[in-house]
Amino acid sequence: MEIAFTKADGETTFPRIYGIDAVLKNFKGCQHLEITLFRHGASDEELAALQGLQLVGGPDPDVPPEVLQGATEENALRFLLENFTGAEVEQFLPYLEKRYGDLVEKVIVAPVDIPVPLGTGPLGRLPVGKDSGFICFDQAEQYPLPFAVRAYFDFELQSELAADHS
Repeated sequence: MEIAFTKADGETTFPRIYGIDAVLKNFKGCQHLEITLFRHGASDEELAALQGLQLVGGPDPDVPPEVLQGATEENALRFLLENFTGAEVEQFLPYLEKRYGDLVEKVIVAPVDIPVPLGTGPLGRLPVGKDSGFICFDQAEQYPLPFAVRAYFDFELQSELAADHS
């Protein structure tokens, strides 16, 4: 399992700075499936603590206005709460490698840009469909970590990305 870990530059005032993506060798017949991992189960108290910290910026100018309908600061903050602290990354990666290392091609850990644009939303609220869903690492037998980790996958999006690259 290859790990690419980009450390955050300097001191950050927000500890949940790291996003994690991975590529699975094979999942439900899909080769090289890209997944996005996230912390699951942030509390309303954690959300309230982020209010007023100016962690959410204006919308991305490249995003059409109709896509931004219903965008809220709360959703953007919930996205930030799904990210990982450096300590959580250092706990999760050894677990992932030990338990699933033979199934994972690559893990990419990188800091997210702050402020996040308005219109960003939490992965945990994405709909589950015929071609998309969640991998619940925290529901695996003998899961040892004190925080829940899930991953979102989308076979249809994966097919579109593969078609774009061919």
